[in-house]
Amino acid sequence: MRMRSVAVILGALFLAFSTLPASAHTVLVTSSPQANSVIESIPSSISITFAEDLVEIGNSNSISVLDQDGGEISQGDISVSGPTLSKSLIPSDKNGVFTVVYRAVAADGHVIKDQFTFTVEATAVTTSESQVDPINNLPTEPENKLSVYLILSVTAIVGGLLILVFIWKKQGK
Repeated sequence: MRMRSVAVILGALFLAFSTLPASAHTVLVTSSPQANSVIESIPSSISITFAEDLVEIGNSNSISVLDQDGGEISQGDISVSGPTLSKSLIPSDKNGVFTVVYRAVAADGHVIKDQFTFTVEATAVTTSESQVDPINNLPTEPENKLSVYLILSVTAIVGGLLILVFIWKKQGK
């Protein structure tokens, strides 16, 4: 009877330590214009697409496009369509580096705040908007990194087995 209790406790400990938490939050997949791209003129709108759908709660999502002087060139209301935020831009002949500042709320409640830039040059070779590299923006982890949860799980298993061995030795005496 006592062995069964120990086995149940060890099994519960194993399950508690071997379960990995869900930590995947959405990331920016693509934007139009692309981050760090060089384009010939300011587009009529900007759109930012994430890896999962976004939620619309009041003014929880935002996009601001700022010129080099800090003046905003975005106008109107933001549009949320599934995983994509978009907003109209004021037509302009301005050149230079433009900063896109955004805030989005993912379906899991996670808030994503970040910014990127793009450059407008009248004689620029246009960077294709079809060049989508969604893996580029995903967090990368070293290939040889052992998970803390794996180490804790192995420790719990080895510790549990050692406890069982000591109990069996004690019952054998």
